[in-house]
Amino acid sequence: MARRFSRKIQSFLRENAQPFAGKVVPKCLASFSCPDGSDGLLWLEKIQPARSGNQLTGLSWKELAATVRSIGTVHAGFWNARRFTRLHRLPFQRYNLAHETKAHLPGFRKYCRGLLQPQDKMVLPSIPAVISRALLQCRHRPVTLLHGDLRADNLLFSRGRVFLVDWQIAAWGLGTFDLARVIGGSTQRPLRLSEQQKLVRIWHQTLKQGGVRRYTPEEAWRDYRVGVALTLSIPITNGPTLARLSPRGKKIARVMIRRFFRNGREFGLL
Repeated sequence: MARRFSRKIQSFLRENAQPFAGKVVPKCLASFSCPDGSDGLLWLEKIQPARSGNQLTGLSWKELAATVRSIGTVHAGFWNARRFTRLHRLPFQRYNLAHETKAHLPGFRKYCRGLLQPQDKMVLPSIPAVISRALLQCRHRPVTLLHGDLRADNLLFSRGRVFLVDWQIAAWGLGTFDLARVIGGSTQRPLRLSEQQKLVRIWHQTLKQGGVRRYTPEEAWRDYRVGVALTLSIPITNGPTLARLSPRGKKIARVMIRRFFRNGREFGLL
């Protein structure tokens, strides 16, 4: 099953196309992938000493700020570079199958019912419409290279630097989706809107330092709100699989539901 899915998304080919190797991504010393992209080998630089993030415990403010700078460096390097969208066979991002949210709702209710709080159950019917609007809004926004699965488990912290790993679903799309993915889904505690605004400003400043022009802080905040709306699909499309995967998977599904839905309420989307 894993190989079929890997073949479909050409995961190893994406993993090999690593930007900024050695700076915010471990260097790829050697690689091999079969033609259909479903299997292969990666020999990556060992980052030592390094501490891996933990999805269950979440990230501190300092760790979030450092992560935002790292992904901002990647986003700036590929900002609106549509000529690159024809390279590396990378598709446009589907935002964790956001367009299939409504179809996944029955399975989500079946396998994650025990993980839902009363307020979560009340808002479920409204989520597909919120996501559909967000998908329309992001069509006309600047695109960049997205990690797509930016969360605590895919981060290495070493001597004040953050290395981003696991690029298997990298794609082109709205940069603020990566922000909303890590800020909304990997925090140690709920963040107020003012705190999230500070993190978006850090990201925007990193874009400016990387050469991005004619993109205002106000646009960044509006795009971030769209990214938050898109992340509402993640518990619904990923939760049922995680809940049945392992005891840790079930715990991750629970915190994923609580964090993303709570952030959606914070933004008045639910």
